[in-house]
Amino acid sequence: MPVVFADEHHQCWNHETAGQVFMAERWGTVLELWRYPVSSLRGERISSVQLDSHGVACDRGWGLADADGNVAAPESERRWRFVPDMLARVGDNGLEINIDGAAWLPAPSDLADAAASTRAGFPVSFRPLSHTSGTATVTQLAPRYDRGHLHILTTASLRALADLLPPQSMVDVRRFRPNIVVDMEENEPGFPDRQLIGRTLRIGNAVVAINEPCERCSFTALAQGDLPFAKEVMHAIARHGGGGFGVLATVIEAAEIHQGDPVSLT
Repeated sequence: MPVVFADEHHQCWNHETAGQVFMAERWGTVLELWRYPVSSLRGERISSVQLDSHGVACDRGWGLADADGNVAAPESERRWRFVPDMLARVGDNGLEINIDGAAWLPAPSDLADAAASTRAGFPVSFRPLSHTSGTATVTQLAPRYDRGHLHILTTASLRALADLLPPQSMVDVRRFRPNIVVDMEENEPGFPDRQLIGRTLRIGNAVVAINEPCERCSFTALAQGDLPFAKEVMHAIARHGGGGFGVLATVIEAAEIHQGDPVSLT
């Protein structure tokens, strides 16, 4: 059992791992966990997830590609703008796709490819993605981004951004596609996620290293589901966040993490 110490400023835990004892300052709590099985498609909110050496298991392992193997890029090509309206999840039997908001289709499959092609207006198919560009093969396409696979965002940064914009902009977590949303212990001003760069976090039983800010592109402005197109969201991040919003991390110690897990600085 960990021993909890508390004062008026923060809480600390005495962890014992492999015979070593260290102190960790409580920084927040896991509020939401998200997984995006297909790049650029909407993902699924889940209560627990396994972290492995590549981030969240089954996250962004697939892409929607045209006949030439070009993976959907809705932020830069208008022909792909329909993609964020599609949904993806990991079902009991594997990857499933929802094209029209009604039926879930197994993927990869001819049925899913045909439905997506009809929606696109040109031939597309669901293709597996490699973890890095350097490991892409004939059967695995290169990922859209070569950077930290785990994306962390705080409620404090979401509130700070919302305060900069009118309500109709709808600053919603779905615009930013984080894997982990952390509810901070203290309501700090600005975008406090940046304080984490170069630090190490313990999330439940997992340990991650924070590498860099998450640079933002026009994907954050795109309409998806009930979220309207809102270019002012991206502009506000560029003005006040240096272009970054949230942080990217790599996994040092893999473990299953859960909604409600403590998040601490180590």
